[in-house]
Amino acid sequence: MMQKVEKWSTRVAEILSQWPSIEAVTLGEPVGKDLYDPHFFISIDAYYAGSLPAPEERFESFSFGGGFDFSPFGTKDRFLVEDLPVRIEYIRKELVTSRIEGKEGLYSFLRENGTYPFYRILHSRLLFSRSPWYEQIRSQLGSMPASFFSSIRAFFLSRLEHHLNDLEAASIQGDPLLFLVASGNFVRALCSTVFAVNQTFEPSLRILQQEVWNLPILPESFHARLENFLRIDPELSMQRKTEIASLLVKSLLHFV
Repeated sequence: MMQKVEKWSTRVAEILSQWPSIEAVTLGEPVGKDLYDPHFFISIDAYYAGSLPAPEERFESFSFGGGFDFSPFGTKDRFLVEDLPVRIEYIRKELVTSRIEGKEGLYSFLRENGTYPFYRILHSRLLFSRSPWYEQIRSQLGSMPASFFSSIRAFFLSRLEHHLNDLEAASIQGDPLLFLVASGNFVRALCSTVFAVNQTFEPSLRILQQEVWNLPILPESFHARLENFLRIDPELSMQRKTEIASLLVKSLLHFV
């Protein structure tokens, strides 16, 4: 199967490289273990400047594939080749540069994505590059100063406290929907915070839990508390889970 992945990722990269606006093309880490894994797909990032071809032109470019689909915002294409799902994400070059340099928009970007897009840049394989830009960006991400991680750690911790407030409100009101939504947001912000504490970027959600457990710097009782918070148990009330969440937040305060 990996031979097919290599074959088609190379083919897609060759096509993308012919578009003048494409700056770099990368192949992401394997998602899923094999073709029958529901998580499996070929993940390709295409960094660009200027304008992309229209969806109709992109459809023609990838006419060898089946089931072509594109997002209404023009940022993703999907299709199948030899039963392999291919996903292409188009990312504006200038936005990447601006975010890494900490300019306006960084924190709204982190609020929605965490640091996973930075992780992708560091861990993807470069298939095509029109200039040294991508390697320069990757080198910059690989040597971000401690001050950068300190600032995003403080940001994620503030988000964590915000979601804890939502958990407390849901617990008091007995609102299970708000509690469920707040729980997901809380866990995401919690993981973002501990990755920032370790001065590293967070991976895909599909491998987030196993990577969190492997972090060298974690608060005392972090594993047990997070496992209890995640546990689905009708005997574990919203109030008790909120208390566990509060302990998790307090355990991180001395890292700020």
